[in-house]
Amino acid sequence: MIQAPSSANYLATSLEQFIAKAEAFLQNHYLEGSNSEDIQKILKAITNLGLDVDKDSLEREFNLIQEKKDYLVDINYSVWF
Repeated sequence: MIQAPSSANYLATSLEQFIAKAEAFLQNHYLEGSNSEDIQKILKAITNLGLDVDKDSLEREFNLIQEKKDYLVDINYSVWF
């Protein structure tokens, strides 16, 4: 069955893409220096990273996982007693 990527997977992908841009920026900065255009590009990438992160979905997903863990603990506890 095909499932939609989770919010955590989307966050990881967004972070990987941002890190690649940041590494390229830093390599260029230390080898050749940065001009205003380069700095604007990395600032835009930082802004876009913040926009790409869906905090509400991540929080809902985290809470759902925590509820499942709590439920499993309750089941295991009730089996023993």
